[in-house]
Amino acid sequence: MNPITKSYSVRDLQRNYRAVLDAAAKSHDAVLLINNSVPEAVVLDVETYNFIVTDTFAYDERRVSKLITEARKSFRLGKAKKMKAPGEYIIPKIPLRIIDL
Repeated sequence: MNPITKSYSVRDLQRNYRAVLDAAAKSHDAVLLINNSVPEAVVLDVETYNFIVTDTFAYDERRVSKLITEARKSFRLGKAKKMKAPGEYIIPKIPLRIIDL
């Protein structure tokens, strides 16, 4: 699993919605929709959505576990740098709007 969420433009959704939905279904993870270089919405497949709605803690725990596994793998392969101190690298949060469908 790649820690960076797969993203598509809103235009891609308009022109080829099936590819966006298939990407969400295949990855069982969120697909980010971007409009004018700004995150606009997130698409989830039904199975993942139902899983999140019924047990949000389990989804977070599963995702974090996958991210930790990927980080350890990257570190073993020499692709990751070990931080000297907590907070050495701070990644800014991207504000997302939550919309009701």
